[in-house]
Amino acid sequence: MVVVIADAGPLIALAKIKHLHLLESLFSEILITQAVTDECLCAQSDDTILIKQALDSGWLKCVDNTVFKHALSRSLGMGEQSSIEYALQSDCNTLLILDDALARKHALRKQLVIVGTASVLFTSQRKALITDAETVIAELNQVGYRISTSVVSQLKKSIK
Repeated sequence: MVVVIADAGPLIALAKIKHLHLLESLFSEILITQAVTDECLCAQSDDTILIKQALDSGWLKCVDNTVFKHALSRSLGMGEQSSIEYALQSDCNTLLILDDALARKHALRKQLVIVGTASVLFTSQRKALITDAETVIAELNQVGYRISTSVVSQLKKSIK
């Protein structure tokens, strides 16, 4: 069994462009820590409402923050730290949905399996949930959520 854990950034970004539902289509259940939940729900906006609805429907589940047992960079946000820590303490295989470069670096150092929002979008395209991942990535860029062109190029090469 694989436990999927998400950080706030990808959730908020996908909710902003009304594509949060892709995560539910790809994963039957996604866990988020209380710190991530707090970060996602701190503002009053349409994306907050979508995330709250996902929590209420049950496919997005909030779990308590764990007691920190591993040394993680203080440069990471609390949501990123708690997500990585939760993955490290899980008894199951985990998949972290994480975009922040520093957080990804720390997760990889701890030998955790990670994917980013762009990877989620290309997987969604491959499974015919969306027509074109690059168009959705352009939408993300328009709302201020940057995904580098090098990441997009790398993902395009990997699916050919």
